Amino acid sequence: MIEKIYIPTMGRADVQITYDNLPEKYRKMVMFVVPYEERDDYGKYDRKQILVTDKGLKGIARTREFICKKAGKIRFSMIDDDVIFYRRNQKYYSDYGKKSNMKSSKRQFTKKDFDVMFNLFNSWMDDDYIHIGHRRANLPPLNKSHNDISFFNSIHHINGNLLSTIIDDINWTLCEVGEDANFMFEYLSKGFKNRKSCEFSAHWDSFQEGGCAVYRDAEFHNSEHRKLQKKWGADVVKSKEMMAQGTYGHNIGVIQEFSYKPKLIRKRALFRHGMENDVMVNQPKKVFNEELGEKLK
Repeated sequence: MIEKIYIPTMGRADVQITYDNLPEKYRKMVMFVVPYEERDDYGKYDRKQILVTDKGLKGIARTREFICKKAGKIRFSMIDDDVIFYRRNQKYYSDYGKKSNMKSSKRQFTKKDFDVMFNLFNSWMDDDYIHIGHRRANLPPLNKSHNDISFFNSIHHINGNLLSTIIDDINWTLCEVGEDANFMFEYLSKGFKNRKSCEFSAHWDSFQEGGCAVYRDAEFHNSEHRKLQKKWGADVVKSKEMMAQGTYGHNIGVIQEFSYKPKLIRKRALFRHGMENDVMVNQPKKVFNEELGEKLK
C-alpha cells in the first residue's frame, strides 16, 4: 500500500490546501517537506510530520529528488500543497459501461473516494506501473477512465521499489521548471510506463504566491524549458506563447507554453532496444535486461 504522502511546500505555512482537504486517516500519513530556512514556521503541525531539507538545498527539482531518495523502496505520494481532488461521473467512461454513479458530472472527493482511489492506484502498482497521476478537473472528460504513457504534474504516486532500480541514473537537476516532465522522460526512456487517472481528477493553481513563484518569472520559465527541448528534442517538447495569469492575479508575463509527447520517448526507448511493443514495460533493470537479452538472441 501507499505508505506516505509527502507535501513539498515553501512560503505557505499558513495555507495548506492539500492537507486541509485530506481525511484524518490520510493526514496522519503526511510529511511536510520544508526548506531548511523555514524549519520553525510549521509549529502548529506535529514535529514528527516535518521533514526539513538539507541546508542549502534550493528549488523544486532538488526537493523532488530529496523526497524520492528519502522514501526509498516504499510506495508513496508526492503532492503539491494546493490540490483539491475531484471524482468524475463514470457515465463518461466506456470501460465502466458509461453507467452513472453520481448525480452530478463530478464531485469533490468524499472520504470513501480517497479509499477507492488509493486502492485502485495500489492495484496499478501491483501491475508494475512506476508512476501514477491525475487529469486536471477543469478539463473535459475523456472516453476512458485512464490513459497510459501520458503527461501529468503536481501530483505523483510513485512505486519506490521500481524507481529505486534507476534512481541514481536520473538527471534530477536538468531544469527547475518542467522538472515533472524531465522526471517522466527519464523513466520512460528506460523502459518504464505510467498511468494517468481521468476519473480521479484534481484541481491546482499555477503561478501563485509562494512556492515556485518565489524564483519563477517568464525568462526563467522559458530558459528552463529550452533545456528540456535541447535534451529530449523539439518534437517531444513543443511550445507556443501565452500569458501566464494565475487565478488570483499573479502574472509573470508572456511565457512559452510547453506541451509534451511522452509516447515518443517511450517509442524511441523500445526501438532502441529492438522491441516493437510493451513486452519490457516496468520491469526492474535486472529483469528488463535478462528478458531483453532473450528477445534479441
